[in-house]
Amino acid sequence: MTVSKVTRKPRKPPYRSPLRQAQAAQTRERIECAAADLLGEGSTADSITFRAVAERAGVTEMTVYRHFPTRQALMHGLWHQINARMAPGIGMPDNIDALLAQHAALFAGFDRQAPQIVASLVTEQGREMRSSLNEQRCKAFRGIAREAAPTLSPAECTRAAAVLQLLHSAHAWMSLREQWGLDGREIGAATRWAIETLLADLRRKA
Repeated sequence: MTVSKVTRKPRKPPYRSPLRQAQAAQTRERIECAAADLLGEGSTADSITFRAVAERAGVTEMTVYRHFPTRQALMHGLWHQINARMAPGIGMPDNIDALLAQHAALFAGFDRQAPQIVASLVTEQGREMRSSLNEQRCKAFRGIAREAAPTLSPAECTRAAAVLQLLHSAHAWMSLREQWGLDGREIGAATRWAIETLLADLRRKA
C-alpha cells in the first residue's frame, strides 16, 4: 500500500496591523515621557517605579511591563526619551564623525532639558539610568579611540576613551555651567576644541 505524502502549506507570518503598531509606539512613548517627567521633577530614589510610571502615563502597570519587561529596559527607554527631547539624531556615537556631528546639538539639548539632565547626574534613579548604559558607552568610546589610533595599548585606549566620553557628557556640561557660567553653546564649542585636540594627538601616535 502506498502512503501518499501530505504537503503542508508554509505558515504565513502573523499579520501585524499598522494601526496597532502605531498605537503601540504611541504607548511606549507615553511611558518614556512619564519616566522622564518624573525624573525632571527631582523624584525620590524609589519613585520611578513601574507603578508610578504607569500612573503618570495613564496606563496599567502590566502595559509598562509589556513594553519594558525589566528595570534596565525601562531605564534605557528613559535615556532614549531624554535624548529624543534634546534633538534629532542624539544617541550613542559609534565613530568619530557621529561624535562630532552631534556634539553641538547635544550640549544645546542639555540646556533645554536641564532639570532632567541635572537629575540624571545627582539622583539615585538618574545614576541608575546612566549606569545601565555603561557597557554600551565604554564599547562605543573605545571604538572611537581605536579609530583615531589603532595601535594604542589597551590601557592607553581606555584612558583616551574615558577622556573623550567625559568631554561629550552631561558631567562636562554641568561642571562648566556651574563653575564658569557658560551656556550649552559655549560649552559645546569648548569641549569640541578639546576633543579635536585629543583626536589630533591620538592620530599622531597611530
